[in-house]
Amino acid sequence: MATVEHAPMQPVLGIGFGPANLSTAIAAQDNGLLEHCHFIERAPEFEWQSEQMLTGADIQNNPFRDLVMPRDPGHEYTFVRYLHGRGVLTDYLHYNAKFALRNEYAGYLQWVASHFADRVTYGQEVRAVEVVQRHGGECFEVRTAERMWHARHLIVGTGRTPNVPGCFAIDSPRIFHAGRYLSTMRRLAQERVELRTVAVVGSSQSAIEIILDLLARPDVGRVVSIQRGIGFRLKDTSPFSRRVFLPEFIDYFHPLPLETKKRLREQLRAVNYGACDQDVIDQLTTVQRDYEHRGSDRFTLMPFSQVRTVVGQGDGALLLTLADVNNGDTASLGVDAVVLATGYRDFGTGPDDELSHPLLRSVRHRIACEADGTPVVHRDYSLEFASAEGSLSVYLNGVCEASHGMGDAGALAVLSARANDIAESMRARLRADAFEQPVPARNGLLSVS
Repeated sequence: MATVEHAPMQPVLGIGFGPANLSTAIAAQDNGLLEHCHFIERAPEFEWQSEQMLTGADIQNNPFRDLVMPRDPGHEYTFVRYLHGRGVLTDYLHYNAKFALRNEYAGYLQWVASHFADRVTYGQEVRAVEVVQRHGGECFEVRTAERMWHARHLIVGTGRTPNVPGCFAIDSPRIFHAGRYLSTMRRLAQERVELRTVAVVGSSQSAIEIILDLLARPDVGRVVSIQRGIGFRLKDTSPFSRRVFLPEFIDYFHPLPLETKKRLREQLRAVNYGACDQDVIDQLTTVQRDYEHRGSDRFTLMPFSQVRTVVGQGDGALLLTLADVNNGDTASLGVDAVVLATGYRDFGTGPDDELSHPLLRSVRHRIACEADGTPVVHRDYSLEFASAEGSLSVYLNGVCEASHGMGDAGALAVLSARANDIAESMRARLRADAFEQPVPARNGLLSVS
C-alpha cells in the first residue's frame, strides 16, 4: 500500500486552478495574502477548455473583461499586457475581431498561470474532504491519492459537474460529455472505431461547434443533432439582457427570495443557455443547404426529440429510442457514438440539478441550507459553515449561479470582481486568525490599518 504524504498545513487551500482560482490567486497577491494560499489541481499542468479547443472557436466574451482588468486596467496580468509582451497587440487590433480565439485566450491564461507555479501543485485530484482535529483544533483534511492536505479555509474552484441525463447513465465508452470531446475522439480514432453515425444531444453553443467539427472530419459518416426544441436558437446578445454579467446585477440578484431567483433565472435563460452565436448558426445553415442541394443526409436535425432509452449493441454501437416531446411519437436510431452537449449541473432540486458540490458531501451536515435543501451562500461566496468558533470557512468560486445569478455560471466576465470579493473576505478571516499581512493592498483594494 502506497504511503500518503502529509503536506504542510495551509491557512488557505484552493481546490482547482482554472480561471476562477487563477483570478483569485491574483487578487490574493494584490491583497497581500498569497503567501498564505496554496492551490491543488488535478490536471498535470494548467489547462483551460482543452477538450473544446476547436479550430476557429472563439471565447464569446469581451477579452478585456479578463482576469483583472475591470478592477485594475493597469495591472500586469491584463490580456492587453499579454498581447503587448508578445509583440502582437497591433496585429490583434488590426483584425478587429469581436472576440478572441479560444486558443489565443488559452495562451493568455497559461501565461498568467506560469507566474503562480510555486503556489500550485498539479496532478492532485481530490478524493475526499473531511473535518478533523489536527494542528490544535478543527481543520479540513483534503485527500488525494498521493497526499493529505490540511487547511483552515477552502476555496472550491473546480467548475460544475457535467450533466449526464439519466438515460445515458450506462457503461459505454461511446457515450461522452462535451467536456471530454477531443480526447475521446482521439481515443476512438486510435481504437479504429468506425463512426458511421454520431449523435450530438443538445442545442447549445458547444453542440453546434461540435457538429461543425464532426462534419469537417472525413472519417465521420453522418451527424444527427437531437434537440428538444425546434432547432438552434440565436443567443440573446442585447446589452440590456447581458446586464446579468455585471457585478451590479449580482448585488441585485443575491438578496432576492429563493422562488424569485428561480423564476428570474428561467426568464433569462436564453441569455446563456440553449442558444448560439450568429456566426456558427450561419456556418451550419450553409453546410446544411449544401448537403440538401447535393441530396445528402450527412447532417440530420431531429427537433422536438428526446432520448428515452439507450441500449448497447454487441459491436459497441448504441440503439436510441426517441420520443417526440409534443405528440409522443417514437422512433429508433442506431449510432456509433453519442456526444452529450447537455451542460452542467447547478444547485437545485430539478432533474438536472444537484443539492451540493460533490466534493463537500462528507461535510454537508455542517452546511446551512435554504428551504429547498441547497446551500446558503453569502454574498462573499462563502458557505454558512458550522465550525468551532467559526474557525473554518468554505468559498465556492464559480459554481454559484443559483445564489448569485447567471454571471457565476462559468462566465469569464465577473472573474475579477468575484475574485476580489473572495480575497477581501478571506483577508478579514485571516486577520481574525491572527495571520500577519505584511504586503499592503494595491490599487485601491482593501488595506490593513
